[in-house]
Amino acid sequence: MNGETLIHSDLNPANLIVTPLGLRIVDWAWATKAAAWVELALLVQWLIGSGHSAQQAEEWLTQLPAWTATDRQVLDHFASKNATKWAVRSRQSAELWVHDLEMWTGAWANHRTYDRQTTHEP
Repeated sequence: MNGETLIHSDLNPANLIVTPLGLRIVDWAWATKAAAWVELALLVQWLIGSGHSAQQAEEWLTQLPAWTATDRQVLDHFASKNATKWAVRSRQSAELWVHDLEMWTGAWANHRTYDRQTTHEP
């Protein structure tokens, strides 16, 4: 996850504002330097939460070089650890958004672990 790219790390619908001049990203409180793929991996959960399947989310991300240049095993590991993190937090919280993130990150981790294997994707 180390890298020199400035990432927002909290992209979600509440931090996006559409203006006449285009999309604006606000609330940079969690900005940090990381590998560029990290921002994209964190975006997957929100794409799933917006109604896309994990496969659709990943297909959209394949347009971006930072995604396609990242080793599949790195993404598999990240998806698994992120899903585990939100599963633990979900057991400790009654907040709906925490349970949503558990569901969305779990769907992505399952896709990376099981769905790809059963469809024989590389």
